[in-house]
Amino acid sequence: MEQSLEQAKRIAEADPQLRAFDIHIEGKELRLVKDGEGFARLVQTDKPGEWRMEYFCNRERWEHIDFSGTLEECLSFLSENPHYLFWEG
Repeated sequence: MEQSLEQAKRIAEADPQLRAFDIHIEGKELRLVKDGEGFARLVQTDKPGEWRMEYFCNRERWEHIDFSGTLEECLSFLSENPHYLFWEG
């Protein structure tokens, strides 16, 4: 998991949209957090190297994003679809 965390941090640092987020491990998930608020989480699937995503919606619960892929693909998807990273509470 530590290796995935380091990879995610490298990818995020190179992306202006994701750079503002702190990425850390919480349990078996990678969490993207900004200003103490969780916005997205990445969870490994049963397939090696594949991740699925969820975002924290304004209903104050985690919603599944119908997309899975490599860590890089997931972070790229979040960068290209910023509405999954921000919500108005």
